Amino acid sequence: LTKRFLGLLQSAENGILDLNLASVTLAVQKRRIYDITNVLEGIGLLKKISKNNIQWKGSDSPADSAESQRGLNQDLADLEAKENQLDELISSTESQLRSLSEEKRYAYVTYGDLKSIAEYRDNTVMAVRAPPETKLQVLYKII
Repeated sequence: LTKRFLGLLQSAENGILDLNLASVTLAVQKRRIYDITNVLEGIGLLKKISKNNIQWKGSDSPADSAESQRGLNQDLADLEAKENQLDELISSTESQLRSLSEEKRYAYVTYGDLKSIAEYRDNTVMAVRAPPETKLQVLYKII
């Protein structure tokens, strides 16, 4: 619907479009047209001329548009590189988890491992090995 609306807007004389005409031409409720125009106006591509007429503003100049496009292309390349890096980290983590789950009998935590964690360093720590469905309740009294 938005593509069809933009097509109407591009073919409109002076870039001014009557929203009533657009609603009839596109055979949709006027509310749907307002949804589109509100978004486009919010991002600065349209301006309201009157209650039922809007005009395309677009960018200020082709040079600004080209520079903006280059910036967006660079942002896209940066984001794709970060996405690829995250994909590699996820894949590596999944592989390590699979490896750990295959060698369950060798998975353990030592006293040194627990004491190396700053939050546990000055606390009493108890490790309990029990089946997954086990419930543990600890009651303590401070004296």
